[in-house]
Amino acid sequence: MNETHNDATWLDCMDGLKLNKDEEVLQIGTEKEITDAERKEMIAKLEVLKKKNFQSVAIACMAEYSRVYGEMPEDESWMFMEAEYYATGEGQTLCLQMTQADPRGDKDDFDETLPYPDNYKTLTTQAYRAVREFHDNFGTWHLHGLRFHTREAFFTKYANQLPASLVKLKDQQCLLEYHSHLHYNFS
Repeated sequence: MNETHNDATWLDCMDGLKLNKDEEVLQIGTEKEITDAERKEMIAKLEVLKKKNFQSVAIACMAEYSRVYGEMPEDESWMFMEAEYYATGEGQTLCLQMTQADPRGDKDDFDETLPYPDNYKTLTTQAYRAVREFHDNFGTWHLHGLRFHTREAFFTKYANQLPASLVKLKDQQCLLEYHSHLHYNFS
């Protein structure tokens, strides 16, 4: 990227990241003071981009799920997810999550402008909410390797890394949220 850009077109973000107001492009740079109006504008743009990203990840994960396992059963209330990252010298990280991804009252889950009872109909999909929760638990970096699994495939592959009490619940319908983050490095 050209380093001689006009600073008036860039908004500072967190940790030295910059958002181009015109092109919605982030750039790493040095921090500078911004006005409250610029900060609000930048946050609004970043929220829109984050929601688009979550939706894109959810669509891609569900497409892969359908390709590997077929259609998700109607009666399955949990989402089973994993992301794995490994690199030479950096070790390996495994993120696991089981969630029902219920709407939790985020402003994008419901349209509160609609009259009752329509204001309680969800606008977001279970896959979108699962990706959002995964991001909340593990951060942006691990979204690139995110995969959804069937209940059977998840427990078959990861039963040795899950608590025994959780494995005992695998065939029961109950309210349950679980996530784990395992990182190891032998270098």
